[in-house]
Amino acid sequence: LTGLDWKYFNWQQMEFYGNLNLMKTGLVFADAINTVSQRYAEEIQSAPLGCGLEGVLQMRRDVLSGIINGVDYREWNPATDRYIAKQYDVSTVHEGKPACKAALQQEFGLPLEPGIPLFGFVGRLADQKGVDLIVGAMQDWVRSRDAQWVLLGTGEPKHHQALTQLAERFPDKVAIKLAFSNEWAHKIEAGADMFLMPSQYEPCGLNQLYSLKYGTVPVVRATGGLVDTICSVTPETIEAEVATGFSFRDYSTLALSETLSAACELYYQPEVWRGIVRNGMTQDWSWTRSAQDYVSLYQRTINRTRRAVLA
Repeated sequence: LTGLDWKYFNWQQMEFYGNLNLMKTGLVFADAINTVSQRYAEEIQSAPLGCGLEGVLQMRRDVLSGIINGVDYREWNPATDRYIAKQYDVSTVHEGKPACKAALQQEFGLPLEPGIPLFGFVGRLADQKGVDLIVGAMQDWVRSRDAQWVLLGTGEPKHHQALTQLAERFPDKVAIKLAFSNEWAHKIEAGADMFLMPSQYEPCGLNQLYSLKYGTVPVVRATGGLVDTICSVTPETIEAEVATGFSFRDYSTLALSETLSAACELYYQPEVWRGIVRNGMTQDWSWTRSAQDYVSLYQRTINRTRRAVLA
């Protein structure tokens, strides 16, 4: 604070349970506050996602906004992806994607079953990412449904153990790599039919955006940026040709399993499924879009600050 006038500072605006909280201080004195989705900006104004600062964020809600992270389509684009078996775009997805699915099944040691749904997951194997729900659903599905599961990631030992056991007991349905690999992540995005993101909370999320571009229909929990980026399938959104994925609200294995069942029903209706895939692939979640939103945010902030100075 050297050189600054102390009269502008108030200990109560900086104090948090008797200690100095620099995060709170920044929120109080910032000209603008931005996070990575509009829904998350709303969620952090209440517990538990406000982490004790929800009151401050409510007080500053007039300058609080959310802008979705952008995707670098030079890296995540099935039309130019160097890692996948066959490149494709929205006009050739129904030729390219089956080839990528077969290559994924082969590489992960799964039977070549083109006609059954393949669920993919890439990320931290943690409860925050909803992996406990995925494991719970898998334990039922591997015994009663025709579907395949490919998972990539590392995380909590309990999930390592549960997933490894499932892969060992049901090698024709479950494949897992306990690792991080950019190359495998691309192959899963291209080869899976659906991508799982049943997160407890998700400020923005990127894999659902990659999935849209790759024609891999996201199955998400309605939280944070997943709400802002995925238009859930309903009869109305299908008719309006805006549906891009499946979402559910309750954080439970039952809710995830029921949503997967609904997704599989439409998976076996090719015309409807193609429409959902097409809707997702033609969306623009590039940094060009996000950058325009940031320019608008900066301009609003400058104008608001200028008006305050002149008042």
